[in-house]
Parts: sequence; C-alpha cells; structure tokens
Amino acid sequence: MYNFLLVSPRADELDDFTAALTAQPDITLNQVTSGGEMLRIIRDESPHLVILDRKIKDRDSLELVNELLQVDAMINSTMITSMDADSWHETSEGLGMMPPVPDLPTEKDALALLKNFRGMPGLS
Repeated sequence: MYNFLLVSPRADELDDFTAALTAQPDITLNQVTSGGEMLRIIRDESPHLVILDRKIKDRDSLELVNELLQVDAMINSTMITSMDADSWHETSEGLGMMPPVPDLPTEKDALALLKNFRGMPGLS
C-alpha cells in the first residue's frame, strides 16, 4: 500500500485527478490545504509521494519542497504546475522531484503520475 499526500486548497477543481488516484487499490490519498499541515503529516506518517499544488496557502510551493527535504529527503514529490518542461527543469533542478503534473490535472494525468511513480527504482 502506498500513501500519497496532496497539498492543495483546490480540492473541488482536482476531483477527476484525485478520483483516479483513490480508485487504485494500492493507493491511499490524504489531502491537506497548507504547508504546515503537510509538514506535520510528513513527520508523523512519512508518505511515499507528496503532490504539491502550484499555490499553497501559507508558503511558496518550491520553498516548501526544500522544507520537505529537510524533514525527510527520501520522500518523493511532484508539483501541479503549468510550467513547460524547460522551465520546470530549470526551476526544480536539484530538488529531486518527479516530472510535474499538468494544471488542471485529469484522470489521464493521474494515471501518468502513477506509471512514473510505480516505475521508480527501489519501490517495494
């Protein structure tokens, strides 16, 4: 079983994406709206994947990734963003993030994320 954490204030807008994730029998998805909540859960539960929305209420999303790495550098992360591939690569370089999820993500994007996640080395 894999535990995912979605950090987004836009739960209603992400329904198709989250429904596709929660439909998977091996995925548990928790959702929070702030970076503070995310950091508390990471300390307590150590999810397998953190999905950050482009805008978080209380922090800049990329700064939040740096905080995440300081708590647990082994947690996988990705971001929902409208950046093109070159901009994303430049912006996220050195953070060890998975490929981004397009904004507004669909069921198809959820399945692509799952394929990338499940293809990562070292997952048991």
